Amino acid sequence: MQKTGYKQLKDCKQELVSLKEMWDLIALIDMQFDSWKKTLWDQIDTENLTQLIKDMQQKQCNPTAPQNKVISKWPAFVALNDRVKNMNTVLPLISQLHSPFMQDRHWKKLMRVTQQNIDHASPKFCMEDLIKLHLYKYADEVTEIVEGAQKESKIENKVNIIAKTWDDLPFTFIEKGDTWELGALDQIIENVEGQSLELMTMLAQKEVEEFKENVSKWQKTLKTVDSVIEIWMKVQKNWARLFPIFLQSEDIRSQLPDDTKRFEKVDIEWKDMMRDAVENPQVIEACLAEGRLEQL
Repeated sequence: MQKTGYKQLKDCKQELVSLKEMWDLIALIDMQFDSWKKTLWDQIDTENLTQLIKDMQQKQCNPTAPQNKVISKWPAFVALNDRVKNMNTVLPLISQLHSPFMQDRHWKKLMRVTQQNIDHASPKFCMEDLIKLHLYKYADEVTEIVEGAQKESKIENKVNIIAKTWDDLPFTFIEKGDTWELGALDQIIENVEGQSLELMTMLAQKEVEEFKENVSKWQKTLKTVDSVIEIWMKVQKNWARLFPIFLQSEDIRSQLPDDTKRFEKVDIEWKDMMRDAVENPQVIEACLAEGRLEQL
């Protein structure tokens, strides 16, 4: 008896084989992803996982691969590919979030973006917690947060350097008889001008918000230092010019007794101020001393 070929049965059998292969593949990928979920935050090796994802995309989940020709358009396979693509997007974002510049305030920003709670400081914080955030939906926002954290760190470091500079920078003095005069000011003026420009640049950046009060404080401080030094040098020059006239010339003293008395008072105040400055030579302390600007 001649055998009859049933094409529909053959097609059905082939489809069942392809169906099984597809669900075996889905189960395999699911098992792979599940094995990653419990990886603790500080143990996530994004570089290795990214390479595994690339292998999946090039081999098992490649819709153009011969073994996937039949199933490439099937919804379950398409959905699997989407999950793999999403994971490929998420892993670099997780790598970014490992940035040492990320502080609590930046994680709070991420919580507002994802509208989910993130307990990143928990010892149980793991990859599953990150997967639940659906970070692939917020790739641009995550990158912006991490880059912002780095820029904030630069601002913070610059402000700390500025503060440290003035901690270790005193005025120098030259002894003049029974008093003193300000010495070389080149380094001090260079610092004031350079750092004032830096602070102005910082205030123009949106990332300054966290440090705006401190940056503004230093901008105001250096402006005061600049004003005090400028007036101080004018007063010093005038004092040095008038001292020999009113205190070393008997003719002038006898001819201008009222002016001489006024200068004698100024001379006492000048010497008291210079004595105090020598005892407290730090530039910031000396320039911001209570009443110093008004006194000059």
